[in-house]
Amino acid sequence: MTLRIKRVFVVCCILVLVVIASQVYASDKDSTSINPIKNFTFNPYIAPSYSPELELLVTAGGLATFNLQPGNLDLGRSNVPFSIGYSTNGSFAISFLPYLYLKDDKYRIATEFYFRNMPDNYWGVGYQAGERESETGVTTAYHRNWWSVSGSVIRQVSDGFFVGVTYDVNETKASDLNDYMKNDPYIISYGTNVLNVGLGLTVQLDTRDNPQNAYEGYLLSLAITGYDKFFKVSGNSYTKMTLDARKYFPVAERKTVAMQMKSVFADGNVPWSEMPQLGSMYDLRGYQLGRFRDKSILFGIAEYRHMFKRRKVNKKGNYESPFGFVAWCGAGSLAKDYHEMDNWLLSVGAGIRFEIQPRLNVRMDYGMGKDNNAVYISINEAF
Repeated sequence: MTLRIKRVFVVCCILVLVVIASQVYASDKDSTSINPIKNFTFNPYIAPSYSPELELLVTAGGLATFNLQPGNLDLGRSNVPFSIGYSTNGSFAISFLPYLYLKDDKYRIATEFYFRNMPDNYWGVGYQAGERESETGVTTAYHRNWWSVSGSVIRQVSDGFFVGVTYDVNETKASDLNDYMKNDPYIISYGTNVLNVGLGLTVQLDTRDNPQNAYEGYLLSLAITGYDKFFKVSGNSYTKMTLDARKYFPVAERKTVAMQMKSVFADGNVPWSEMPQLGSMYDLRGYQLGRFRDKSILFGIAEYRHMFKRRKVNKKGNYESPFGFVAWCGAGSLAKDYHEMDNWLLSVGAGIRFEIQPRLNVRMDYGMGKDNNAVYISINEAF
């Protein structure tokens, strides 16, 4: 991060904190701003973030929450966060992430839509490729135009037990290739315009008290998605298996230790653009996304989450403060197969939280990796 970008980012963060403070003051005067009885609530925001791949990104968006059965107060509130952003390196990004609870929680629909038109980097496949440094004439830079629509539709068949289908449709178009990419065997094999369509099955055991911000419970999830199996669009036939295990330990009121272990294994003719990757805002925060990719990834994270108490009773009649903080440490690895995982990446960091609606937080995280660091601002927890 250059000195100029750092100064701009600090100013933007101060503005964000001023806006948050003003919302806290307003909410004390009118507690209905986060009144859970209201069926529809909307919170707009403008916020900066920084990551190695996007540099300084300014986003505008919002969070809409509602109950699809207004008379059922036990049903989780469906939420739809979305954002549009533009960064200092010319990146344009859109995200739309609805999570819906339907029919007495018998059905849950999760969808993730992303679009990015951005300068990007490609190091190659494997840990050693991610370790290499750019050399004169052998740069990692290229331009990437990418979109993805993925998610799941699951049905609760018994208490806490869900089954359903997964789907994933995505396309990557690479241009302005560097010399390294032009000679990379994966680029030569799969090309620079890659379209993938996947469909699969998922099974979940979910006892979390709140999927977006759990204080207690656990999640065990297994998803198997086949690409080019049912819809022949690319000729790249492969399978991805994702195992996600999460456990939440309440240590005090609104204070939780959250743990996650996740594995993604891909088998078959996996395009370079769809190799499992480490380094997003949802796993090893602090690394440049796309730097480390291979057919198998594995990581684990332990995070402490702490929401503060007020000294005086608020308008809702309790001592809950909307502010909090987190701290985490994690480690992960990648290779063609699990038995080849000899090198490990570490991630540590901390962040602040602001509750804009009950159990829905804006998070600002600072993560540090081996030789990278990044700041992330988004809605909802990392896991």
